[in-house]
Amino acid sequence: MSYSFRTEDNILIVTIENERATVEFSSELKKELLEKIEQKHNNVIFDLSRSNFVDSSFLGTLVAGLKKCTMNNGDLKIVGLQEPVMSMFELTRLCKIFDILDSVDEAIKAF
Repeated sequence: MSYSFRTEDNILIVTIENERATVEFSSELKKELLEKIEQKHNNVIFDLSRSNFVDSSFLGTLVAGLKKCTMNNGDLKIVGLQEPVMSMFELTRLCKIFDILDSVDEAIKAF
């Protein structure tokens, strides 16, 4: 598995464990993420600190997760962006949509 879930302070934390967050696992991740949000995990943190590349399908998973969280009065925050990934967020202007923070602890405090 290329990702893992854990819960801390009632916040779902999704850790991407690969250097590349790509289509290879995006659809499976999206399905599991949306199910967990339906189960009242309305606040989500994505830890991308291990990833140095994301593709458009993965970005689509993040957008779908954010949409589902906000529909359930929650939010989705992203942490640990390496420079190449931050550049992709800036290029796609997703940095204006997502709260991007440095660490999981900082994101937990921001909720």
